[in-house]
Parts: sequence; structure tokens; C-alpha cells
Amino acid sequence: MKKQDEGMTHLVNLLEDLEKISLQDISQIPLSQQHILAEKIESLQDELKVLVGNEKSSTH
Repeated sequence: MKKQDEGMTHLVNLLEDLEKISLQDISQIPLSQQHILAEKIESLQDELKVLVGNEKSSTH
């Protein structure tokens, strides 16, 4: 496996792990930080989806 493929695998795994974070998980942090964390997680998920999608389309 190429090093680039390994890196993409890590990013795909990160995206999958981020998608497993629930509202119950987020509720465990201080209330004042919950919306900030939720927004950052959502933003990172969106960026990773674009990156993973671009990588898949460029390899096919």
C-alpha cells in the first residue's frame, strides 16, 4: 500500500469516528462549549467528506 493510500485510510477512519460522536457524548462537556465543539466537528466532517470524495474521484 502506498503511503498516500495509508494517509487517506487514516482520514477515512477519522471521518467514520467523527460520525460516531453523539449528542450524548457532546453533552459530557461544559454547556458553554457544546455548541462550539459540535460546530467544529460538523465542519471537520464536511471538509473530510470533500477531501475523501475528491480522492476517490481522482483515483477512478
